[in-house]
Amino acid sequence: MKTCKLQGGLGNQMFQYAVVRATEADRNRKVLLDTYFLRENKGSTDTFTARELELDIFQNLNADYLTNSWRKILLSKGVFYRLIRTVLRVSPLVVKQIENEFINIPQRKNLYLDGYFQSEKYFSHIREELLNQFKFPSLDGRNTELAKKMTIENSVSIHVRHGDFLKLKTVSDYHGVLPLSYYKDALERLGTEKDLTFYIFSDDSDFIRSEFEFLSNRHIIDWNTGRDSWKDMALMSTCKHHIIANSSFSWWGAWLSSGNGYTIAPSKWFGDKANYNISDFIPDRWQTINI
Repeated sequence: MKTCKLQGGLGNQMFQYAVVRATEADRNRKVLLDTYFLRENKGSTDTFTARELELDIFQNLNADYLTNSWRKILLSKGVFYRLIRTVLRVSPLVVKQIENEFINIPQRKNLYLDGYFQSEKYFSHIREELLNQFKFPSLDGRNTELAKKMTIENSVSIHVRHGDFLKLKTVSDYHGVLPLSYYKDALERLGTEKDLTFYIFSDDSDFIRSEFEFLSNRHIIDWNTGRDSWKDMALMSTCKHHIIANSSFSWWGAWLSSGNGYTIAPSKWFGDKANYNISDFIPDRWQTINI
């Protein structure tokens, strides 16, 4: 029985599903997803942004959601539940990722994973399986027309994330906000490409209109909000090239793409108050820009 705690937004939940899926040797056996943390933490604070279950947009996942009863059986420290675990032979090894470093996950029949696991090293060997399971629902209206254009153009997705990072200083100090120079340097890396069309995804359209005025042939995508935000990731994945933010959301937008173009990422993922080693975050085939 392989189980993973879900936390964070859509991109993080995708990492968590991918890693627990990769630990299951039986490709047909379902894994379990624990949504308790998402359900019990509904209020945002100065240091925490509440999230909802978003992984359920994918209909091909080979998984079930952990029930409250089974959660007690697997994780409760009470004598009664420990006895049940022993009888049922389902005592899980709890693997916690303390920081965002890559860790080796032991091979066990029963595992409970608690962390973010933001590296394709955990699951690159099941890429084709994940591409099938992370199939987006059909797009609608203007998104459908946009996806068609992106597919035939020499398209570049650019992700600029400001909203939840800038609202609270404590959050921005931890997560970090990328400077405009990062995007300008990344665009220079695409200098040899011809006839580029730029699609900028952002929660701060005023900033884009002001600071990206220098960029010709640009389009701002800012209408997919709330429960529709996954449509931005779907559109990103249809582009050929990618300039991602320090965000698991655009990380997946690039990873799911079959465009075989450039993917450019920042060398620094977090702010000054989070000194994490991100050497395993970025796939070797992607390029990085020093921040």
